[in-house]
Amino acid sequence: MTGPRASQMPLAGIRVLLPRADGSAADLIRLLAAAGAQPHVVPLISIEPPADLSALDAAVLELGAGDFDWVGFTSANAVRSVLTRAQELQLTPVVPADTRVAAVGAATAAALRSAGLPVDLLPDRSGPAAQLAEIWPTAGGPGSTVLLPRSEIGLPALGQLLSAKGYRVVEVDAYRTRVLPVPAPVADDLRAGRYNAVLLTSPSTVTALTRHVLLPPTVIVGCLGPSTAAAAALAGLTVRFVAKAATVEALREGLIDAVRTREGGR
Repeated sequence: MTGPRASQMPLAGIRVLLPRADGSAADLIRLLAAAGAQPHVVPLISIEPPADLSALDAAVLELGAGDFDWVGFTSANAVRSVLTRAQELQLTPVVPADTRVAAVGAATAAALRSAGLPVDLLPDRSGPAAQLAEIWPTAGGPGSTVLLPRSEIGLPALGQLLSAKGYRVVEVDAYRTRVLPVPAPVADDLRAGRYNAVLLTSPSTVTALTRHVLLPPTVIVGCLGPSTAAAAALAGLTVRFVAKAATVEALREGLIDAVRTREGGR
C-alpha cells in the first residue's frame, strides 16, 4: 500500500499476536489498531498472589509504618501487588511521605504515579535492575533499609548491589507468574505463518510462547526491553527489533519500522 493512507495506517493488514497477561494490553491494542493492525491478545501468563501471603503482608505493614527508608519497584506487577495487599489490609498510607520510592523504568513509574505515589528515583532509560542500582545513592548509615517487592522468580542482582552500597535489604515475593498453555488454534496459526508479528513484553511470555511452538522465520519478533530480548534470543528466536524505550508507544513504533524495512527489502 502506498500514498497518504499508507502513512496513516502503516500497519494495515498486519496481524499481531500479543501474549500478555489478561487485561494488561488495552493501551497497546488501541495504538496498534489505530495504525491499522489486527491485534490478537492471548493470555499466556497469569499474575497471581504468592501461595503464602504472610511475608508480603508483614512487609507491607512495615512499609506503611515507615520502617523502610526506601522501597524499590522493578515492575508494574509489583506495584499492583503491594497496593492490592495494602487495600485488603486497610492500610493508609501505603508509603509514608518520608519513605523514598524508586522505579526501574517508565512503565513501573507510571503505575506508581497513577496510584498517587511519588517517584523519587528513576533511570533516564528503562533497562535492567543493575541500571537502577547504579544511580541509587549510597546508604546514609548502617541502619538504612530498602524493601524490594518482586516476582518469586525475580533475580537477586538489585538486592545484592544495594547491599554492597550499605543497605539492609529486605526482598519479598509480591507475586508469582504462572505460564499458561498456548491454545491449539493459536499454535496452528503461528506455525502456518498466519501471524505477521509477535510482540513480547517479558521473559515469562517468551517461555510461554516457545515452550511448545516454533515460530517461522517470516514472523516479526519485537521485544520490550533487553531482558525480554535476551530471553527470546536464548529461546532461539530471531529478534527483529527491541523497543527504544519501555513504553507501548515505542513498541508500536518499532513494529512500524520493522514492517517498513521488510517491505522495502522485497
